[in-house]
Amino acid sequence: MRALVVLTQPPLPEGGAPGKTAIGLLRGLIGHGVDVRALAARRGFSVPGEVPADLPVEIVDVPAPGPLEARLQRIRRPLGELAGEFAARVRAASAEVDLVHLEETETAWCDEGIEAPSVVHLHYLARLDRGFGAPWSKQFREVLDATRAERAAVRRHRWLVASSPLVAAELGRDVVLAPLSLDPGLYRQAPLDGPPTAGLIGTAGWPPTAEAVRVLQEDVWPLIRVPEAELVVAGRGTERFGGLGEVESAREVFQRFSLLLFPLPRGSGMKVKVLEALASGVPVVTTPAGAEGIAPSNGVIVETEPRALASAATELLRDGQARRERGAAARKTFEERYSPGPATEPLVELYRRLVAARA
Repeated sequence: MRALVVLTQPPLPEGGAPGKTAIGLLRGLIGHGVDVRALAARRGFSVPGEVPADLPVEIVDVPAPGPLEARLQRIRRPLGELAGEFAARVRAASAEVDLVHLEETETAWCDEGIEAPSVVHLHYLARLDRGFGAPWSKQFREVLDATRAERAAVRRHRWLVASSPLVAAELGRDVVLAPLSLDPGLYRQAPLDGPPTAGLIGTAGWPPTAEAVRVLQEDVWPLIRVPEAELVVAGRGTERFGGLGEVESAREVFQRFSLLLFPLPRGSGMKVKVLEALASGVPVVTTPAGAEGIAPSNGVIVETEPRALASAATELLRDGQARRERGAAARKTFEERYSPGPATEPLVELYRRLVAARA
């Protein structure tokens, strides 16, 4: 099978969440024998870095639209920045493949005029992540545009893939469930035997993450009575919470953690920071929203209330043996379910059905 995979950003080990999971996606498909070619958009806000040399990825620079063009896009094609020259590249490349895989909502406009069958993989749903807010606010425009784009993607495509059961259920029709994936070779086991450290890493510019940091600092951490324990918050924008801010390597930050403490009140789809913790053998204490799409395991403790979250974190911060055992369970869960091979099996089975139906 020949598949064209369309990406919103380059696959990078230290890129954004979609860039990290794109590496797992491509490695999984290749490992299953799929003949893969990928096109990745690179925009002004894309994280710099080098794509792994062994991945068949072509990077396409996408300039930002002018003010008038951007307004017209919002009306005709919300989140349609990739619908111009980048989409033309996709159309040309699609003539040489059996199917087109569109990764994330923003790519869903890129298959207009394409004869090959296409699938859209939705990582999350904006309407579940945050409310619309006041009609005159920036948040209202952002959520409205994203919601319109998601509904257009669902309406225009027969074949949909979701990253979690919650997203699949919200789509309201037959959907293939395929979890996100990371390359295990990029993550080494965290030692877990240093000073007890609870950590959270994420982009505070994303409202659900910012709210999780606030809940952590104001509602959960004050209940943890482990004098020698440290709290580390890192990621772009966390300076305003007294955090480390943007770090050069998220993977290295996970090496400092004794556990990931992630009291996320709201948010849809699988959380890549949770996957990174599992891949690093770091136990996770989180909420149902934080654990969305993650199979139950001893490596992930799920609680709802701040006091219960604090109690679970306290036990792990005090007990080195307990966190090592839960860390080993976390890594085992990752290898069995979220490494590239098993995570992409549902996609490959869908590809086979599409190719067979077209024959």
